[in-house]
Amino acid sequence: MRYLETRGAHDLRLPVHDQDRVNHWYERLLAAVLVLLGLLVGFWKLSRDATSWRDETVSYAAGSRSRGELWHLVQNVDAVHGLYYFLTHAVLAVWDDGVLTLRVMSVLGVLVAVLGVNAIGSRLGDPATGFLAGVVFLCVPQVQFYAQEARSYALVTAAVVWATWFFVRALQEDERRWCAGYGVLLLLAGWLHIFSLLAFLAHALTLWLVGGLRARGLRWLSTVALVGFGIAPLAVVSAGQASAQLDWLSRPGLQDWLGFAVPATVALALGELLRRRRRDSARAISLQAVAVPLMVAPAGFLLVVSFVHPWYVDRYVLYCMSGLALLIGQALRHWQLLLRAEGTPALRRRRLFATVATGFVVFSALAPWYWYMRLAASRTDSVGSYWGLTATAPGEPLPVLFQPARRRVWVLARPPVFGPLDDIALRQTPEASGTLYGVEASPDMIRQRMLQHREINVLRDRPGQPLDDTPAENAKREVLRQHYQLCWVIQAPGGEVATFIRRDAAPTDPLCASGRVIRG
Repeated sequence: MRYLETRGAHDLRLPVHDQDRVNHWYERLLAAVLVLLGLLVGFWKLSRDATSWRDETVSYAAGSRSRGELWHLVQNVDAVHGLYYFLTHAVLAVWDDGVLTLRVMSVLGVLVAVLGVNAIGSRLGDPATGFLAGVVFLCVPQVQFYAQEARSYALVTAAVVWATWFFVRALQEDERRWCAGYGVLLLLAGWLHIFSLLAFLAHALTLWLVGGLRARGLRWLSTVALVGFGIAPLAVVSAGQASAQLDWLSRPGLQDWLGFAVPATVALALGELLRRRRRDSARAISLQAVAVPLMVAPAGFLLVVSFVHPWYVDRYVLYCMSGLALLIGQALRHWQLLLRAEGTPALRRRRLFATVATGFVVFSALAPWYWYMRLAASRTDSVGSYWGLTATAPGEPLPVLFQPARRRVWVLARPPVFGPLDDIALRQTPEASGTLYGVEASPDMIRQRMLQHREINVLRDRPGQPLDDTPAENAKREVLRQHYQLCWVIQAPGGEVATFIRRDAAPTDPLCASGRVIRG
């Protein structure tokens, strides 16, 4: 590829060999700058004030189990994250610094994805296009959010982006190794999260747009079939667990549709604009033909499916943002070349000033969001907020109740921090039962155990949240309503700790004194 541009008849021209060497080091320099930027942005306030939220706690608690316990878990629930949990188990065996260790995995995952975006942009444009696309991808708010999240989505994105690079190479060169790499990476992505395979839809559209269905369609379909065969066991198990794992989702709302429609519209508009300005008709595949379907197809399909089965969450298709980044990167490169070619100094200065001003406005708008997402308040709840709220005398278990049962996740990351707890409703621990939150006793047993305690500390959702309509949860609410008095509430991010005193003891308990403010 030709990267160095000539600017006039008197330019100094390098020999082809030396020019290739300069181009090679130029690419490496830009990639090194991307790595440095990715590390700086990724590790900036990575600890998030030494807090974690419940999804991250699940990742850490699962990764801390033995391999046998993990195998038991994925047979019952969360098989879709099974490979990620086994990876976290291996990493934690080497370095266990709590949730922070798993966030480092996500930072590195996003860094690999950024380099993948850079590689695609360089392949379909030039090194400057790849670099600009990588910077844009790194600056996407959702990407920064999940770069510091102890979940699998950054790793999934890295696998899909590099699979797309192999897909591009397979279209450009008739060599089986590129198809093999493409299949292996999508198989890895599928085992990390099965919705990553929606990238197949984007790649099918790309094949159609570049007219490659006849020449490459059969080999691509063969690769898809092999990946489908390899992912079939996970698909079967995950389908059986889907109702239990995704029942908390509702149909996409206005915010979800806007979150898709705005970037998709920008991608379509940029794709059309860049297509009209395209001059190199000799290329078999354009950047727009890869990027637009990648941005639009997977997320759009999942949104439509969610009318019937509510499965859409933006993080499930985070990799779509790589398509938008590629398009913006190429648009910025075109604008850069336009500024350079402008012959009128005054007009060039005005355009340069407008470019700097626009960049400043965009950064000013995004900077508060970048700062906010690194605060504990940016997540639904903070598990660390409950540390110390259940303090008790050494050796004296504190009676606690979780409403609903899944709020038991708040104590999974660091059980010793909470001291000895008498988990009233628990019948079988998460590890022993092969579940995320354990198995609770029957409603009658829960009722009997609750009435044995004078005081019960309830770790629960904030008022106004949907109530789980299960026999066990109904029994908890009934006993508390009939036999206990709410005397004290300490609020924490995403929930609260409520102290209930049995009604026959409440009149003499200072915590329940008449006129005392309940919420502290």
